Amino acid sequence: MTAHRAFHRALYAASHNDVLIKMLDDVWDKSDRYRRIGLELPPGDEPRTRDHREHHELCDLIAAADAPGARELMRAHIERSLTGSAIDAREHRERRGFPEAGSEAS
Repeated sequence: MTAHRAFHRALYAASHNDVLIKMLDDVWDKSDRYRRIGLELPPGDEPRTRDHREHHELCDLIAAADAPGARELMRAHIERSLTGSAIDAREHRERRGFPEAGSEAS
């Protein structure tokens, strides 16, 4: 398990919600390889540095019991992530009238 995945898993495992944990583990297992193959971070160190910094900030917010701050940072973190990029790309394709990959045109 990569450190990145382990960090995020620790966050949702802290919910002690077995259904949520199983669902997110399953989603991660099924999607991680596609995010890594199909998407690339922009060049340079900034995206990696930002992720690292946000992980530390998130830990600090959780330790301070700042739920609104943690929620806001996590939302922004996801929007800037590879998953967020994949969602944006899919929505862009749909707006342009392209069918989903793997679906048949009617």
